[in-house]
Amino acid sequence: MDGKGKIGIFGGSFNPIHIGHLHLAESARVQFNMERVIFIPTGMNPFKFQGKQNDDQFERESRYEMVCLATKSNPYFEVSPIEINRVGKTYTIDTIRKVREKYPDNELFFIVGADIIFSITKWRKIDELFRQTAFIVAERPGYPKLKLRWMIAKLRHRYQARIYPMTLSGMDITSTDIRKRIKAGKSVRYLIPDIVNSYIQDKHLYC
Repeated sequence: MDGKGKIGIFGGSFNPIHIGHLHLAESARVQFNMERVIFIPTGMNPFKFQGKQNDDQFERESRYEMVCLATKSNPYFEVSPIEINRVGKTYTIDTIRKVREKYPDNELFFIVGADIIFSITKWRKIDELFRQTAFIVAERPGYPKLKLRWMIAKLRHRYQARIYPMTLSGMDITSTDIRKRIKAGKSVRYLIPDIVNSYIQDKHLYC
């Protein structure tokens, strides 16, 4: 393996993982000529679990297992439990440091949606984070291109951030909508991989 190859890092709750996530990861891999994309299901997101000391371990493990199932057929995808196994709140900068230790000579690309970029300055040690990894920002419905490009230019100027916008064919799918559909007894076929759908049914998730 070329020690200086490009590696994508795709973090998210993946609750559940859906075809939009997979399409985004594969599109980023191809467009930026990456040798692999590492999926990292989040542990305790400090923005979602404020005031709590821990979250649901069963939910963590279920999300991790669903990502493993959804990605196992793609030889360029791998899944890391680095945040799932961490106790307490998990911060992206700590995760990136660990990935950097494992791949000291590789070029890292953190894959995010357009909505993330507008709140990213609230993340811990954002200056260091921008030094440690480049960012790929997927354009998505609801975020006008001009507004997104303006924000990217602002971050580039302020932090010398390496941020690259990526045009993605329309897939306006969210995990929140999928959970609502499952709870309402509606079909989610073709929105999530069949193997993930079977797992959800077997475990009676989101009911």
